[in-house]
Amino acid sequence: MDLTTRLRAWALARPRVLVVDPPGSDPLRWAVEEELDRRGWPRAAVPAGTDVLLVLGEPGPGLAAAVDVLWTQVPAPRHRARLLAGAEVAAALDAARAALLAGGDADRPDPEALLGSGEEDGDEDPGADDGSDEDADEPDGDHGGMDHGGMDHGGMEVAGLPMAQTGPDRDGLELDVLAVSLGPVLPAWPTGLVLRAEVQGDVVTGAELSWTDDPPQAADPDPQRLALDRLARLLEVAGWPAAARDARRARDGLGSADPDRVVAAGALAAALTRRVRRSRTLAWSLRGAGRPADEPGEGVLDLVRDWCAAATGDAPPPAGAPLDALAGRLEGAELGSARLLVAARAPAPVPVGADRG
Repeated sequence: MDLTTRLRAWALARPRVLVVDPPGSDPLRWAVEEELDRRGWPRAAVPAGTDVLLVLGEPGPGLAAAVDVLWTQVPAPRHRARLLAGAEVAAALDAARAALLAGGDADRPDPEALLGSGEEDGDEDPGADDGSDEDADEPDGDHGGMDHGGMDHGGMEVAGLPMAQTGPDRDGLELDVLAVSLGPVLPAWPTGLVLRAEVQGDVVTGAELSWTDDPPQAADPDPQRLALDRLARLLEVAGWPAAARDARRARDGLGSADPDRVVAAGALAAALTRRVRRSRTLAWSLRGAGRPADEPGEGVLDLVRDWCAAATGDAPPPAGAPLDALAGRLEGAELGSARLLVAARAPAPVPVGADRG
């Protein structure tokens, strides 16, 4: 084993995993997250920080196309795997890491080729005409009359991405308007959901929400476990990963066949929700998020408390918001608050093109 192989094995001892969970695959994702937590393997936040791309179940055509695009953004060494319902999660993760380690040799350059690559390029005649113009540094035209400020760059694209335009913001100032989209694959985000909007500074305008594919027929999971799962995602987005991990542990324990573990999970859920409700830092950071000043309705902090009540079995989980109603809530919200609101509202998948109001 040479030094490069040793270093690669050390660096990939705990590979970063990006999980793609199509709608309806919650139980399978829970099993994967339980095993990842047990191993201490981190979740990847972005494609550039991904080692293993793990696709669960059978994604629809829209999501599958998005996964193909996402895969092109994952740097080597990398491995892509699919996990179907009923498969052994631990064995699949072991195989993914083994393939990741073995696949690194295919992308490894030959040292001799690298050492010899510059020899042929160094034989150029320094006196040869390279086509450059000796007078290229002399101005040969009057560009002073070109008014670049009057050029309309609206609608232009660079590398397929639209350039920012300007528009009046809510204070009447002219700020850059950038078209952005979130989803369909994003950590702690409903997979398959796409948010398209314009952003001025960090304020969301013109929000539109849609699903990439029609939802599959799937059995409803246990309400208490579902509430703990949604609470975990919400706490992850809010920046409290330790509490999110406890929520996942309670969720996984409630699904155990061991009665003692189920009892311990219930106690953990009760302790967690008390800690979340009493957290002054969380209350301060979420105060006002997702609640327009001139409209009634629950904000993110209210929804956190609703999810806490459902996580202990004291209340049913909050109903998912229709997409059009949720998009209206996102109007004028800061980008961070928009992510929190989507996590808190947990919209349920609907058929593509169906009435969302």
